[in-house]
Amino acid sequence: MTDRQAADRGEPANGWWPSPFDAPSVAAGKVSRSGLQVDGGSMVWTESRPDLGGRQVVVRAGPGKSPVEISPPGVSVRSRVHEYGGGAATVWNGVLFYVDQADQRWYRAADTMADTSGQPVVLTPEPPDGPGSLRYADGRITPSGEWLVSVEERVVGDGATHALVAVSTDGSQVVVPLFGDTDFVAAPRPSPDGRWLAWMSWDHPSMPWDSSEVRVAPLAFGAAGEIGLGSGRRVAGGGGRSVGQPRWCRDGSLVFVDDRTGWWLPYRVTAHQLEQGMDHSDALAEGAAEFHAPDWALGQSTIDELADGSLVCRMHRSGLDHLVRLDPPAHGHPGPWSLEVIDQPCVSIAGVVACGTVDDPGSPDRRPRPWVGVLGSTATEAHGVFEVSLEGRRPVVRRSAAPVVQVRPGDVSVARPFEAVTPDGAVPGLFFAPANSRMRGTSRTGPPPLVVFCHGGPTGSAEPGFDPVVQFFTSRGLAVASVDYRGSTGYGREFRRSLAGRWGEADIDDCAGYAAALADAGLVDGHRMAIRGTSAGGLTALGALIRSDQFAGAVSWYGVTDLEALAADTHEFESRYVDSLVGPWPAAAAVYRARSPIRHPEGVSGSVLLLQGADDPVVPADQSERFAAMLHEHGVPCRLTVFEAESHGFRRAETIEASLLAELGFYRSLFGGRGSLFGDHHLGHGPSHGPAHGPAHGHG
Repeated sequence: MTDRQAADRGEPANGWWPSPFDAPSVAAGKVSRSGLQVDGGSMVWTESRPDLGGRQVVVRAGPGKSPVEISPPGVSVRSRVHEYGGGAATVWNGVLFYVDQADQRWYRAADTMADTSGQPVVLTPEPPDGPGSLRYADGRITPSGEWLVSVEERVVGDGATHALVAVSTDGSQVVVPLFGDTDFVAAPRPSPDGRWLAWMSWDHPSMPWDSSEVRVAPLAFGAAGEIGLGSGRRVAGGGGRSVGQPRWCRDGSLVFVDDRTGWWLPYRVTAHQLEQGMDHSDALAEGAAEFHAPDWALGQSTIDELADGSLVCRMHRSGLDHLVRLDPPAHGHPGPWSLEVIDQPCVSIAGVVACGTVDDPGSPDRRPRPWVGVLGSTATEAHGVFEVSLEGRRPVVRRSAAPVVQVRPGDVSVARPFEAVTPDGAVPGLFFAPANSRMRGTSRTGPPPLVVFCHGGPTGSAEPGFDPVVQFFTSRGLAVASVDYRGSTGYGREFRRSLAGRWGEADIDDCAGYAAALADAGLVDGHRMAIRGTSAGGLTALGALIRSDQFAGAVSWYGVTDLEALAADTHEFESRYVDSLVGPWPAAAAVYRARSPIRHPEGVSGSVLLLQGADDPVVPADQSERFAAMLHEHGVPCRLTVFEAESHGFRRAETIEASLLAELGFYRSLFGGRGSLFGDHHLGHGPSHGPAHGPAHGHG
């Protein structure tokens, strides 16, 4: 049955189903959580507040207790190191240390035992080159509590340098350089006894998931408490191997992940091996699984040590995340540790911490039970922090507020793994069929329209966990496909590197082939398809209108349109990334031009919606503005919305709401039914600067 036939029968067309997911609720509920840590048996994490302009706060939740904010009122806790930030807060003995988004300096929150003023104490000096020219992140406190070892980014002109520094915690604003011999550093982790420092490092043109190292060096402390770092050495990685997440255990051993086998697996260097300077580490797991994700943001932590010396970890396999426990072999027996999958509800996991034990009056013997904190999402619940028992008891979710959108199970579309067979090979991904309990019993039998989601990165992956944006569309009768095109993570190093030199070609071919395979399977309408992408995924979506005739339109959220400008103008962290994805710049300038949508406006075969932040340092707004003007000149239907005070990744509820409404109106026009192109108002072919229903330059 077509949408026209459905309308004749009085039934809503696809895209017009009555949905419980309204745009304001989805925007307010688009809360991001990160940086899960444990301190004194309590869990601590950072979460966004879209309804408060995107402000980020730190919250704490003790066992069995609701979360409470512990960061100062009015402060947004966010780092701009690498522009993607992460690791903007750490807690030690109940005291919070955080980076203030406003000036990028480290602060110690008020501690009534040490500071009776009740005011935060600034720990780093005012930068000499202006606000934000010195940025900090990913800090950890030394065992004595006297020093905060941190990443420091020094912005110099159009570039930046990076170093490890030690920041005095007493408020004297003393900052001691420790290490700065590589282009990038991350994850500085002092050992529990204060003798060692472990960290990650890498150099241009590599990204940390291409080639990186774990290094260790002895820490030195003087009689007056001064700090220094001895000569360091590499213990893992380098030479095309990617490593990450150095983590000390109580016995003095160092655990980290390494992709030496082609998969990110955990390894361990014993205390004896470190002392002897031995170049050896033991694998703790084996097989085709990933225990790590790309380090786009700082502070990734998905491995922790339990009280008995075993490890609890996030493991990604076959498109889903699992929580696993690794137990060492019997004393004196070499070989991989035993692996046990822990029953818990999350299919997407972003953080794991061991939280000790908690009294459980419900257990038969009333003894304390071990538990783990998991930051993740289930197939039907948005991001939350879960208390997970290691003894099979029901997990408990801890959120600072109830979910904004209350829905029935029948309204949620659950991810279905779907692997497309294409001429270039198998393409994995997830399919979300339309779901809406209010539409049960209707007579429609035809396949639904399809929207293909292209993740960012392009070193990202499709997420099987609940995403309110996906549900915003599927609950209205649109199918969604999230494609793990070549270069995606979660499938080993070979697949991750298969986009090298092919960005702007292979990713597009995979997305188009995936859409065609869904149509061939009868799951979607092959004549009603659109594609959308964020950041790097925007290049894929827009390029699909040039390289393929599969899609009627494309939506780009802060997406790349000009590869030459990206190579020349982007920030330091990604300034050489495109070398591996496209070719060395400027030697491969012809290839950059060939794959840039902005260079081929005459070849765009469908309508375009561009959503852009005015203050984006990663993909500057100029890219979208120039592309919109060129499409206008060539008569291509296009709308550009630029949101003031938004950066790379929209954070304000009003921006997200306006973007969702504009995108929904776009699909309604493409796929038929009521309404016209770009929502309720026909805007013709010209570029527009403003939200779908608002003043120029958006609500931002």
